[in-house]
Amino acid sequence: MNLKIVRWVDLYAGVPLEYLVRAFTRPFSKSLTPHRKQYNKILIMKFWGVGNIIMLLPAVSSLRKRYPGARIDILTLTNNREVCEAACLFSRIFTINIKDLGAFIASLLKGAVRLRKENYDLIIDFEQFARFSALLSRFIGKKERIGFNTKNQHRHVLFTKSVCYDNSIHVTGSFFSLIVAVTDPASVVPEPVALAISSHCEDEVQALLQKSGISKEHLRIVLHIGTSENFNLRRWPLQHFARLADTLIDRYNARVIFTGLPAEKRLVHACIGLTQQEAKTLDLSGKLSFARFVALVKSCDLVVCADTAPVHVASSLSVPVAGLYGPNTPRLYGPWAKNGIYFYQNLPCSPCITNYNAKINRCSHPQGAGACMNKISPEEVFLAIQKTFFDENSAHCIEKIKKCANLSI
Repeated sequence: MNLKIVRWVDLYAGVPLEYLVRAFTRPFSKSLTPHRKQYNKILIMKFWGVGNIIMLLPAVSSLRKRYPGARIDILTLTNNREVCEAACLFSRIFTINIKDLGAFIASLLKGAVRLRKENYDLIIDFEQFARFSALLSRFIGKKERIGFNTKNQHRHVLFTKSVCYDNSIHVTGSFFSLIVAVTDPASVVPEPVALAISSHCEDEVQALLQKSGISKEHLRIVLHIGTSENFNLRRWPLQHFARLADTLIDRYNARVIFTGLPAEKRLVHACIGLTQQEAKTLDLSGKLSFARFVALVKSCDLVVCADTAPVHVASSLSVPVAGLYGPNTPRLYGPWAKNGIYFYQNLPCSPCITNYNAKINRCSHPQGAGACMNKISPEEVFLAIQKTFFDENSAHCIEKIKKCANLSI
């Protein structure tokens, strides 16, 4: 399904539907008292974005600590199943398939009817702007429902309790505010949740790297090229990635591993073709499952990518990460572990996609589409990476850099 069309439909059909459903169901709604002492059956709802799923895990972890005996399920999209499984926090994972319209309607109807029968004590909707999830929570939930009251989105009319969305704090903090609204704030503390992967999966990735001539002694750097189909103006130019790769290889004798989704393989191929050090690069685009990608990140020394899920995979594992931002703001979606840095030009027109405009916008910069990303130079990125992670005064990777410099070319 075309994500842009889905968002337009959600925006223009969703708002009137929300008020229609509210008007029709209000006379039949029971008066509910929020803040129960105990919830036994909880449903988490989050659909869009693997990165968003990773960022809500600290909140869900705190919820599980507060209600250790509760069954906590999640309803999400089919392509988020692997990340939900790696979190090891959910009792059951329910999914909706958006491969095409027929699959979407069939899985939605089947899932909604089934989940309504579960009679959840509490539904927590983590979507920031989508009306679809608010409507679905109202159909499924007969008891308490909580979600964001986001400016101009009108979602709050279908919840029994809403929390004002704060566009000035990181999304991990926003997600946690929903948990605080239904728990004792003093009893829960947000902590990073490392994604779990099997030792077998790690061994497979190590074997793949070894077969490609990349040993554990090499400095391993992941450059993730794409940003999926969701507003591709978030991409950093291929020539910038290529220049950064060459500089890292020349300076540190690093091995650069390019990654991307299957649909982004052509981008990776084109980028590697622009490098001067192709022999010291590896193309793994479209070749890794989510679990194997996590294993790769875990085994590497640095991840560089634009505003997309690998930023948050690296953050969850406390792997050094450099995030590149333009249409979106790192204030909300930047690296959130101690080993993270970001690059952002903060142009007058940035950010142009927000949770207030449902992330539907067009680039209006006078220098042309993607100007905010073009202005982040590879030299700027390299110098910051060098100073933060690989400088002699930095503890990270110093011994490995010394060993890597002595490896045969």
